[in-house]
Amino acid sequence: MSKYSKQFKLKVVKEFLKSGGLKRVGHLFEISHSDVRKWTLAYQAHGHSGLNPSYQRHSPEFKVQVLRYMAVHQISARPAAAHFSIGSMTTILQWQKLYNEGGITALANQPVG
Repeated sequence: MSKYSKQFKLKVVKEFLKSGGLKRVGHLFEISHSDVRKWTLAYQAHGHSGLNPSYQRHSPEFKVQVLRYMAVHQISARPAAAHFSIGSMTTILQWQKLYNEGGITALANQPVG
């Protein structure tokens, strides 16, 4: 379950789009301004569905596709996460680290537990 509801995220995004100011909106809703940025990017890329929580496993091939997309388009992990509906940019940063250290085989899903 997500810490914040979809309705709350939408309220935050609409306030930011109306008035601007990441830090101001974050302070207003008592959340991190990075959450405001993340939710806004996801909303702009995918509309309402971009604010749905997503918990899924990704194949090594998909992870490489994301990393290649970042390289080709010269973007950072944050907009790539929004573009591919990945919940956190740190997930992509971890993929990048693993890929740099061990190639595609390092991106294989590890067993949970």
